[in-house]
Amino acid sequence: MIEMAFTRFIGVLLILLLVSPPPLDAGGTPLSTRRIASGVSRPVLVTAPAGDFERLFIVQQQGTIRVYDMTNAQLISTPFLDINSIVGGGTSGADERGLLGLAFHPDYSSNGYFYVYYTNNASNTTVARYSVSSTNPNVAIPSSAQIVLTQNQPYSNHNGGMLEFSPIDGYLYIGLGDGGSANDPQGNGQNPNTRLGKMLRIDVDGGTPYSIPADNPFAGPGAPLDEIWATGLRNPWRFSFDRLTGDLYIADVGQYNWEEINIQLASSPGGENYGWRCMEGNNCTNMSGCTCNSSALTDPQQVYNHGSGCSITGGNVYSGCAMPDMQGIYFYADWCSNQIWSFRYNGTNVTEFTTRSSELNPPGSQSITGIAGFGQDAYGEVYICDWSGGEIFKIVPADIASLDLNGNFIVDSCECAIGNTTDCNNNGEPDACDIASGIEVDCDGDLIPDSCQTPTTDCDANGVEDSCDIEAGAEDCDADGIPDVCQLAANDCNGNGVHDACDIQNGTVFDCDFDNIPDLCEIAAGTAEDCNSNMLLDNCEIDLGIADDCNGNGSIDVCEIDAGTTADCNSNSIPDSCDIASGAEADADANGIPDSCESASFRRGDPNDDGVVNIADAVRALGFLFSGQPDPSCLSAVDCNDDGEIDISDPVTLLGYLFGSSSLPAPGESCGMDPTPDTITCLNYDSCP
Repeated sequence: MIEMAFTRFIGVLLILLLVSPPPLDAGGTPLSTRRIASGVSRPVLVTAPAGDFERLFIVQQQGTIRVYDMTNAQLISTPFLDINSIVGGGTSGADERGLLGLAFHPDYSSNGYFYVYYTNNASNTTVARYSVSSTNPNVAIPSSAQIVLTQNQPYSNHNGGMLEFSPIDGYLYIGLGDGGSANDPQGNGQNPNTRLGKMLRIDVDGGTPYSIPADNPFAGPGAPLDEIWATGLRNPWRFSFDRLTGDLYIADVGQYNWEEINIQLASSPGGENYGWRCMEGNNCTNMSGCTCNSSALTDPQQVYNHGSGCSITGGNVYSGCAMPDMQGIYFYADWCSNQIWSFRYNGTNVTEFTTRSSELNPPGSQSITGIAGFGQDAYGEVYICDWSGGEIFKIVPADIASLDLNGNFIVDSCECAIGNTTDCNNNGEPDACDIASGIEVDCDGDLIPDSCQTPTTDCDANGVEDSCDIEAGAEDCDADGIPDVCQLAANDCNGNGVHDACDIQNGTVFDCDFDNIPDLCEIAAGTAEDCNSNMLLDNCEIDLGIADDCNGNGSIDVCEIDAGTTADCNSNSIPDSCDIASGAEADADANGIPDSCESASFRRGDPNDDGVVNIADAVRALGFLFSGQPDPSCLSAVDCNDDGEIDISDPVTLLGYLFGSSSLPAPGESCGMDPTPDTITCLNYDSCP
């Protein structure tokens, strides 16, 4: 079963290698980091089951495991596993206890088993197996726990914390520290009768809770213990396998002076003694009972002193798809200094050692501090756990933006290589690849090639969604989601090939009434008035105060006067009704005609309107002036001297005329109109036609 799972895993890795982008120059791919998750509590490790290219599992020290959805680039809120109640420690930066390790069974996709490494409430190391829910792959079953191994811990530090399945033999490797305190006071590192200070190797499929692989170096009766694979470790906080070669990289935390990395080749039969407590790095500790520099001891392949840090955090050998020239490069860091380094191991020597701290500093104001762990996803890409900031960062090519069009921090060609997408056009290429390479267009960004979709709106029948036409540059000046070209038949009144709304928006035509129809078109169609032919709508002229509409009927006054639909008897360009209403003109008989416009034909000096000018008219005028007789209906006939006033001079003038000493102004005794403008009126005069 394990061999089959490993074969599938290697097959996928080979596919990823074949489709990886070509390597850059010999200097290597320029690198960067991107934060993929934040708000994580004390992350110490990330990992994923083989073949699961959609999820990343994050171990939180206080007792929970979270799931990061890689496809959608989001952290799932519900924990995958919460065993906080049975986990001891992990509550402060100085506390090395807690939930420390996670490893998925090589055949996890079938059996759903995974293994955790934690400190229990009695402060002892526990390795337990759990099962995933059969109905929800993002949730484990807490009650499914089966204890695999428990190890008493004499002190609270040097708990180890890592476990991982070998990609070569499928066995579970478990790293245990020396039991804690300083100088390994119990001598556990070199004691074959204890698991402390050792690397263990067990077969979880060969028995319950496990069996011993037959080729373990110390398997058989007597000491050392059968589980032991390697000895002489102080605190192998983080170790990992090179997924492609099976080589084991063990980062062992030093004491006062040196940090070290031990590399065990996949061809090793095991049984290495890495020297602690007799050796720290390449230096003898001179502790009692030690024979330093013995040929029985295995030297580390890489060391650094405490001028560069104080506590090594082991990482991973890059085996991903995004940066093929980085294949085989091992990344690691220091907890205290936040320095990050890398190197390549060729089986004999360390090469290409590089300080990566500045290069891997994330963009902007973000930073990576308190590096407690690394990890890999199913692609083989490498991640960094920022314990202090509660964040997870991914090591990516510096030009990730151009390689990851959907923004999930996975290089598109890598997603395509594992078939984690569809192929709607059946061309043998995943849709995402077609889109990324430009073979197919996906204008609406739904990751489905447009050619595979029937447009829901395609007004010009070009096979492209209207919204995509607009996005590609088609005009939609009225922002209604429909290309203007489809609306010109009903919305281009001036025939200039431009949508009316665009003409208005561009200021090339007026739309004074804001109805989205050019004014000139409304005038031409007869749907709006322009009575004075000045190319402005009458209602706009009225609203803007350019023209008057005194009676409020929506028509310009002068146009009504010119058209003869309203009277302006005094020719002052104001309708008579408005003159009367404003008091500018009188309308004594309320007939709607200003009195000044209504003078009748009369005879001067004939106020009694009997058709004859005689002494009776003088008597009538005197009676009107001095006896309170009613007003004559034609005052103009009383104004005998035509001076615009009715007074005593008028009967005097009349008497003078009657007795031959004066004459009467026009019209005299003949019927006629008053030729002299004045305020004296003649409303009615019966004796003149």
